[in-house]
Amino acid sequence: MDAAKLKQIIFDALDEAGDQEYALDHSWIHLGRLLVEFKKTEGWRDTGYQSFDGFMEELRKKYKRGRTQLWQYLTVAETLGETIEGPVLEEIGISKATVLKHALKKSEKSKLPLDLVVAACHRSVTAKELRVLAAEMLNIELAPDKGSWFDFDGCYMTPEERKEFKECVMMTEKLLDLQKDLPDHIRRKEVIFAWVREFFGTHATEVYGPQETEIDYSGSKAL
Repeated sequence: MDAAKLKQIIFDALDEAGDQEYALDHSWIHLGRLLVEFKKTEGWRDTGYQSFDGFMEELRKKYKRGRTQLWQYLTVAETLGETIEGPVLEEIGISKATVLKHALKKSEKSKLPLDLVVAACHRSVTAKELRVLAAEMLNIELAPDKGSWFDFDGCYMTPEERKEFKECVMMTEKLLDLQKDLPDHIRRKEVIFAWVREFFGTHATEVYGPQETEIDYSGSKAL
C-alpha cells in the first residue's frame, strides 16, 4: 500500500476512534439526566418497582454496569442540572461534568461561573485542564498527595494475563481521562482505586447486606 495512503488511513482511524470516545462520554451524561427524571417523577413506582434503588439494581444486573457508576451518572446530572441546562450539560460530557460537580461541592457555592461552564463545553479543554481552571476560578486548592507510600507488591503473569491486564489499565485510563503527563504513581493509584470502588460498590451489599449508613455514589475522587 502507498505510504501516503496508509498514513491517511491511520489518521482517519484515530479520528473515528476519538469521535466514538467523545460520543460515549456524552451518552453517559444523557443517561444520567434520564435517570434523574425517572427518579424525580417516581417512574419506578408506576412501572412496578418497590423502590428506585430496586430499579437501579436491575440496570446493574441487566447491563453489567457497576452500581457506583450508575449512581455517579445520576448524581452528576442531578447536581449540575439545577444550574446548567440539559443540552449544555450533555455537550460537556460525563468526564468534565464530574470535575465540575466536585469543584462545586468543594467551593460550597450555589452555581458555577459562566466562564468555567463555557470552557467545559470546548472539546479542546481536557478534564485535567478544567480541574486546574476550576481551582483558579473558585479559589479552591488542588488536593496534594496524602498518606504514606504503599507497595502493591507484584505477581507472576502469563503472556495472556499480561495482555488482559494492560488492556484493562488502558481502558480505565481512558474512562478516567488520565493524561499522559501525570506521574506514574498517581496514574497507578487512580486506576487501582477505580477498580476498588467499582467492585466494592457492586458487591458490598452481597457480602455485608444492605447498609443503613449513607453511601457517597459520586465515583472516584478527582485527581
